[in-house]
Amino acid sequence: MADHDDGKEIYAKKLARKIFDYTRDQLIVNMPYFNRAVLKMPVVFYHNGFEKMKRPEGFGTNGSRIICDENQVIACFRREEGLLPRIYLHMLLHCIFQHPFHYDRLNSRYWDFAADLAVENVMLELNWDLLRTAGDRERIRFIGELKLRAGKITAENLYHYFYMNPKETETLLGSAPLFVRDVHRFWAPEEFINHPEVLHRNIGSFEKTGEEWGRITRGTKILMDTYEKHQGDLPDVMTDNILNARRSRYDYSSFLRKFLTWNEEMHINPDEFDYIYYLYGMQLYKNMPLIEPLEYRDTNRIRDFVIAIDTSGSTMGRTVRNFLSHTASVLEESGDFFAHAAVHIIQCDAKIQKDDKLSSPEEFDRYLKKVEISGGGGTDFRPVFDYVEELQKKGGMHELCGLLYFTDGLGTFPSKMPPYKTGFVFLKTRQHIKNVPPWAIRLDVAEEDLAISDTDRI
Repeated sequence: MADHDDGKEIYAKKLARKIFDYTRDQLIVNMPYFNRAVLKMPVVFYHNGFEKMKRPEGFGTNGSRIICDENQVIACFRREEGLLPRIYLHMLLHCIFQHPFHYDRLNSRYWDFAADLAVENVMLELNWDLLRTAGDRERIRFIGELKLRAGKITAENLYHYFYMNPKETETLLGSAPLFVRDVHRFWAPEEFINHPEVLHRNIGSFEKTGEEWGRITRGTKILMDTYEKHQGDLPDVMTDNILNARRSRYDYSSFLRKFLTWNEEMHINPDEFDYIYYLYGMQLYKNMPLIEPLEYRDTNRIRDFVIAIDTSGSTMGRTVRNFLSHTASVLEESGDFFAHAAVHIIQCDAKIQKDDKLSSPEEFDRYLKKVEISGGGGTDFRPVFDYVEELQKKGGMHELCGLLYFTDGLGTFPSKMPPYKTGFVFLKTRQHIKNVPPWAIRLDVAEEDLAISDTDRI
């Protein structure tokens, strides 16, 4: 009986692989610009050798391969003609849009839903007979209504909308099963450690796989542009999702660390300079010292760092508190930051509202617990720069190592470049930010990017 069962399983796997090969060939013929992506992911079928791994409850991918049960493949093929191509392309688009590679930093319920909506919408807009399945009419209606409120149907934009509207999102999530084609548990980093025998990867290779898909996405975009020039029938939403995938995921923490990099100054360091060898060289070789002095040393002079907060409109309340709390956590990671700098937190709308100077992590913590946001009028960035210039003239501010402005970007920028490093952290809104000066270091963030686990302390 065991031999008979083994024979049936072998036959099922061979049949399932032929079905998958046929499905893959259909996609290659219809979407030649996805060739490299299709060939990137071989299929791995569950088998009894994977005792530690629960039998997959659906199709899934980890970016390196597709994991599934052969009986599921056969059942889908028999049930509906367009079902298996739809599932295959669904997983492929997840990887092309790089949905699996940021999973551990996101609310998984929101991201699962946003990612599934984004890829299903692309296939609905393609409107190919090859990809049609039952329930598409209801999916089109749901997405059409959501688009009126949320805007573009990309995973990033939808996730932001869900994050900002949690009550409405709980209702919307009731329709999530309508868009599910695969399981996302293989996106979670712990799966890469627990099941290396089937997934053939670990945390280190997880990042490498994401980088590989980044290159595939860039190549796919070039091929799509060529195809579009000759065929002209690709939906705009395909390009929207690829452009979102290609944008830098440079987070605020990394941005702030780089912004605060200290500039080394040239000075003799007496602590590491040995005058005995120096004088011996001068005596022995006349005017030639035996060794040169070490010239590089960080100065211990206290510098000032300015954080300007636009307290108007969308940057009020919780958003500002999250930004300041996130900033404090990054500064505290650098244990000696406050040994080198004092932080001015300047609140400003169309005029200066408040300036608080903080000289230690403890002062920053106390400030976060009692901070009150002042202002709420229109936005003008110039008063902050005028105020800083005036402080410098009066000696009320030491050497300035940088100014960071947190804002929605809808205001008037200075006409001239300031004599210090300046960065703008723009809170994402639906409005396009215009006239950003070329000298400004820029980072766009969504509110959810600023949330950190210990925000309760404020």
